[in-house]
Amino acid sequence: MTLPYERTRSVIQTEEFLRELSSDPQLPAGIRNEATRLLRHYPTADLIKGLGRFEKFLTITSPDDEKREAAIRLHHRLFSASAESGAGD
Repeated sequence: MTLPYERTRSVIQTEEFLRELSSDPQLPAGIRNEATRLLRHYPTADLIKGLGRFEKFLTITSPDDEKREAAIRLHHRLFSASAESGAGD
């Protein structure tokens, strides 16, 4: 079973790995270009950590807490239920 901190670390390390690939002149241009393309919409470490803080806040606050409800209202969706354009949104 993967723990949340392990998943967080893995996503952050993947971003770092893609950045390394995208800037390595020894790699073929196609690989560098694909890494750059994937990074265009890849979540940053700050975004991932912020989502982790948001999830933690949701789990430690009471469902009827006004601050919790305000945070949920202000939060904008970052992911979709589908990877296809227009599906699941």
